[in-house]
Amino acid sequence: MNKTYLIYLLAFGGFVMATSEIVMAGILGMVAQDLDVSVGAAGQLVTVFAAVFGIGSPILVTLTSRMERKKLLILTFIVFIIGNLIAFFSPNFAVLVVSRVVLAASASVYTVVALTSGSSMAAPGRQGNAIGIIIMGFSTALVVGAPLGTLIGEYWGWRSIFLLIPILAIPAVIGIAALVPKMSGQAPIPLGEQLRILRNPRIVGGLSITFFWIVGYQLMFTYISPFLQQAAGLNTARISAVLLACGLFAVAGSRLGGYGADKWGTSRTLIGSLLIHAVALVLLPWTATSLTGALIMVAVWVGAAWMTTPVQQFYLVSLSPDASGLALGLNNSILQIGMAVGAGAGGWIVNRLSVLNLGWMGSLSIGIGLLAVFYSVRSSRTMNPSR
Repeated sequence: MNKTYLIYLLAFGGFVMATSEIVMAGILGMVAQDLDVSVGAAGQLVTVFAAVFGIGSPILVTLTSRMERKKLLILTFIVFIIGNLIAFFSPNFAVLVVSRVVLAASASVYTVVALTSGSSMAAPGRQGNAIGIIIMGFSTALVVGAPLGTLIGEYWGWRSIFLLIPILAIPAVIGIAALVPKMSGQAPIPLGEQLRILRNPRIVGGLSITFFWIVGYQLMFTYISPFLQQAAGLNTARISAVLLACGLFAVAGSRLGGYGADKWGTSRTLIGSLLIHAVALVLLPWTATSLTGALIMVAVWVGAAWMTTPVQQFYLVSLSPDASGLALGLNNSILQIGMAVGAGAGGWIVNRLSVLNLGWMGSLSIGIGLLAVFYSVRSSRTMNPSR
């Protein structure tokens, strides 16, 4: 039976979840003004989300490992809806922080369960494509969720966003309850065994790929607006056009990455996407000197970056099929930590050097990620000569 429609249902759920995370960046000023805090303080809402997501993901995935997957997917959405309602009714900043904790906890579990469930429901040889489709749901939030949410916040107030998001979540809950088959969970993994998985050179290499890839990406993406202002002299309207292209090519890249994992293999697709990513970052300061140049090179850069995402998820699942939930949970943690490191390192570069130095510095991190690919693949072949 063709279950592709179920994969798209999980992708829609990912879109809803990701929108609640991404939209905050566009409404920080509104939140700061309404709750009488500084923009810097409001920015900690993003930090709190990333920290809870990163630290909580492996813990929560382990605690819920025995739970039937369909029931767990529904539960994550119930908690997610509650988190949005807390944000909508929040009387002060402290309560809004609590809502971010609840939202991050639910999103961290949903992400891992959706990816593992979608992969298990896919036809043989189509697992990479299934993961690519689900990742596409998350990346679509960049194109639609974030800009639309920001616009809604400007006209109807930022609180209205956290009322509309639960409304979007209702069809996902109904669809999961009605269509997704029951799937058994995995046996909980003791702490000692969880630590042992980090002694596996293949897993360490795989997680290192994620870390250095996202650090290199986030170095530039966090400061893309001031970069475009200085490199190309773009105004706000033109920067918005470039950012829209970012979102569109993020969606295209995630789909291509899933296709490539099945068609060309994970190793080749990983290496290819990272090489293009690194070269694009090096060339970005020289090519993004006009709107046309910026659109073309940013499209190549972001497309290659998001192409890596589904391939990397599928690669980690293939390395530890009996503990896929743990592997993806650890990967999500590393991803969030890498985002924080990339943003922090980018800030240091901008303050000490120049925003124009972000490209080649980011490419160095991507280069280390490439070395991690070779290390992980070589370790896999050493441990499994037949591969």
